[in-house]
Amino acid sequence: MTDEPSRAPTPPLRPGDEVSVHIDSLAYGGEAVGRYASPDGKQFVLFVSKAAPGEVVRARVRRLRRRHGEADVVAVEQASPDRVEPRCPHVAQGCGGCSWQHIDYQAQLAAKQGLVRDSLERLGGFRDLPLRPIIAATSPWYFRNKMQFAFHPLGGLGLHVGGAWDRIFTLETCLLQSALSVEIVKTARAFVLEHGVSLYDPRTKQGFLRELVIRNSVATGEIMVGIVTTDGPQAVVTALGRHIAALDARITSVLHAVSPGVSDAAPILRTNVLHGNATITEATRGLKFQIALTTFFQTNTAQAEQLVDLVREQAGPGGGVGIDLYCGVGLFSLALASQCETVAGIEIVSASIEAARQNAELNHIENATFHVGDARTALPEVLAARGTPRVFVLDPPRAGAGGKVMRRIARSTPERIVYVSCNPTTLARDLGELGPFGYRITNVQPVDLFPQTYHVETVVTLER
Repeated sequence: MTDEPSRAPTPPLRPGDEVSVHIDSLAYGGEAVGRYASPDGKQFVLFVSKAAPGEVVRARVRRLRRRHGEADVVAVEQASPDRVEPRCPHVAQGCGGCSWQHIDYQAQLAAKQGLVRDSLERLGGFRDLPLRPIIAATSPWYFRNKMQFAFHPLGGLGLHVGGAWDRIFTLETCLLQSALSVEIVKTARAFVLEHGVSLYDPRTKQGFLRELVIRNSVATGEIMVGIVTTDGPQAVVTALGRHIAALDARITSVLHAVSPGVSDAAPILRTNVLHGNATITEATRGLKFQIALTTFFQTNTAQAEQLVDLVREQAGPGGGVGIDLYCGVGLFSLALASQCETVAGIEIVSASIEAARQNAELNHIENATFHVGDARTALPEVLAARGTPRVFVLDPPRAGAGGKVMRRIARSTPERIVYVSCNPTTLARDLGELGPFGYRITNVQPVDLFPQTYHVETVVTLER
């Protein structure tokens, strides 16, 4: 007698099935977590798009995994009290930018608070968290200071359909950036369609115009427009740039950036100024920052000020050495300069480091230095030169810092670590590396930088 091979449990559903689903909560990723009860009484988890907690929806199964499925709302059978009518008409077209616009803002905040707690407790194994109430956005609308719009042969210029890297919809309005940014998009689209300019098709990898990037300064009102292209004729870009610049006096910078690679993530190899200046100036908490097309700055200026306040508060006074890892253009480094004897910022993007040095000079700060390099290789050199830091600040990308970097930080024995995170799942993983070195969490502060989406920023403080 031979043993039967083990088989994965068969889900009680098939793609295309429509079923009634009870929605329990919202998940990190934007979808709602629902339960489907099969006729034999078994429970099956479905991640449902455009649903709200506490409601019952009829959902069509899109995809099945071993232990869960993915589905889309067909009809709302019993509405949640937190469901609201989306303000933007593009939600119905599948815009991928506002996955939670159908949910009341206070419920969004409660969900984000829950996501932070769940990640740290379930993934990180932390208990009795000193979790503060989430800091709401100053405004849940018109808060972004940077947006990227895609050119496409079908649609001209707009935003990507959610989950579709190769499709866009024609943008007519947007409630995330300024009204002028929408006018810039419409002006650019009309120009390229009228003149028959070649637009990049991500499927065929052919075409000239790729993206339109719009950055604006809250402090000065200045607007930067970046026209991103593959290699091609300069004359048409120059004409488009002049056309955009003539739209409004607040457009003080129009740039042409060349990105010849086939991927949307291909780096920009060179940039030249078509109109005005190469940078715009932003200000936060008494500090000025020169912002270039490719340098990172927090996308919500008002909430960036909240982050600066939190980092200053949690770092505390006391002099000593401060280290700012993933420092960008120096937002936290320069903010800490008045509380430390010296501050060293580390960043892999050389353009950001150059901007950070210029920003230090712009703000007459002489005790901050900046170093180009990967965190894993540059950090040991900086620590060897600086000695034991009093406070260590890090603001890594969404993928987190990783175990090797976190252990290196712990072995440098700072009194205090302030971790600014944009992803609670990688935050939980990274913080788990610090426990064996004697660090405990003393503060967890969620901050909402991105209303209408599932994204949440968290500032965590640890002490030895």
